[in-house]
Amino acid sequence: MVRSYNNLYHGWINLYKDSGLTSNDALRLIKSIFKGCKIGHAGTLDPMAKGILPIALGEATKTVPYIHEKNKTYLFAIKFGEQTDTDDATGKIIGKSDRKPDIEQIKSVLHDYVGPINQIPPIYSAKKFNGIRSYELARKGVVPDMVSKAKTVHIENIKLVEMNSDSECTIEVTCGTGTYIRSISKHIGVKMNLCCHVSRIERTRYGPFNLKNILSIDRLMQLNHDIDNLNMIISPIETVLDDILAVQIDNHDANRLKNGSTITFDCNNDEPQLGRVVAKSADKLIAICNLRDMQLQPIRVFNL
Repeated sequence: MVRSYNNLYHGWINLYKDSGLTSNDALRLIKSIFKGCKIGHAGTLDPMAKGILPIALGEATKTVPYIHEKNKTYLFAIKFGEQTDTDDATGKIIGKSDRKPDIEQIKSVLHDYVGPINQIPPIYSAKKFNGIRSYELARKGVVPDMVSKAKTVHIENIKLVEMNSDSECTIEVTCGTGTYIRSISKHIGVKMNLCCHVSRIERTRYGPFNLKNILSIDRLMQLNHDIDNLNMIISPIETVLDDILAVQIDNHDANRLKNGSTITFDCNNDEPQLGRVVAKSADKLIAICNLRDMQLQPIRVFNL
């Protein structure tokens, strides 16, 4: 964690959001603690969902696009027998089926749901049509063309964890950005010719953040005026840059990068000659740069 000259915080908080709270509600509560500090979250969770919601403070907000590149892991439960208009437990029941799910059939459907998948977003989502979000249209009785918003997402791994009952199962999925858990559930139901909806969602991992050392809103509120403990719970900005090579530069070149100038960088034999790198000076984070033809061009400069 870094505190700059203006006493603002810079780093990441591994926040655990409870169900019933929107991601923006969580953000507003965090802002009430870190007053005057720029704050953002990475990856919205549905109000009914709980789990990891990484919070960026100060200059760490510049690294939010980089955590979006990382995979997420979810545990979610599918309730068979009832389909809802929202594809989760908060919606109205619009369909029912009596047949119980077959374990082997579930496994077979999941087996085919790995790799690049063309996914159609749920109607109750934030996708926009002529500037209006699809969930707003749905609430007015308008059925937007969600097929036109389909996009390719990547499913790294998906497996059946357990059958909770003869009409509910728990599934774990590791996926890339833009994946809708409710769409996965709906796909499974369609493939099995069964009505279903998501009854629970928990995000258990997001890039480097997992269920270890999580912090609840309540715990953060308790630490509100305890500066030393607040310092201890904030992870460094570089936490989400762990897969990018870090290179050391001298103070002169650091100042040039901070001013937006491209600098010459003599790569060692064991360092890449091309790509994205993190530039540091005396282990202090300076910038994220593009390296090409022995030149470092700053992409994101950190004012620390």
